[in-house]
Amino acid sequence: MITAISGLAKVANATSAESLASSYGKWAGIRSNHVISADGNFAGIDGSSRSISTREDRELLVALRSRVDLIVVDAATARLEKYQTPSSGAALAIFSLSGRFDEIPAVEKPSGRVFLFSKTLSDRFSGRSDLAHVAIGDEPFNGFLDWAKDQNFESVLLEAGPTLTRYAFTASIVGQSAITRTPLSAAKDPEASTNPFDSSALLVSFAVSEDASFSLWTH
Repeated sequence: MITAISGLAKVANATSAESLASSYGKWAGIRSNHVISADGNFAGIDGSSRSISTREDRELLVALRSRVDLIVVDAATARLEKYQTPSSGAALAIFSLSGRFDEIPAVEKPSGRVFLFSKTLSDRFSGRSDLAHVAIGDEPFNGFLDWAKDQNFESVLLEAGPTLTRYAFTASIVGQSAITRTPLSAAKDPEASTNPFDSSALLVSFAVSEDASFSLWTH
């Protein structure tokens, strides 16, 4: 069970992952979402965020995904966590600075709209009608919001690892960020909670479960 502590969660008296996601409301632009361990890592010893996640965190992720037009992830994360085309109907954008998109289920067998963002694209994936390539430069998010607007993607969820996420923050295009910290002792007090991507971020919602804390920030 989730207990609302302050901000949007408290106003809505959120008691579940679904009601917590609802309390965050709709948004236009980019919202990032991450789970972080007590030692500040974004993944466990297996390299996956799933190993540091909790049941409520996974439920919150599903609830947030159901409210977006586009999900953004980096290729390494998509490969490791075996990303499929989103069942919610959202489109999927996969970024790769190296241009490597192999061994990603959503790319190998897409069942929805999949966009590959890279400087170049190998012959294996170029020319396929079920994939779209978007060329990027050294700053991968230059022009991204204009592109998303042209594609009618109003709400975007960024689930990428910390490297790509920091590119997005450097480009000043992230409007909100949702942070889950596990275990609860890692950040049980709203005043002690911090945002790893923006030290001046404003905390607008805080809630806890028996093994995690959930914060929402605006930038």
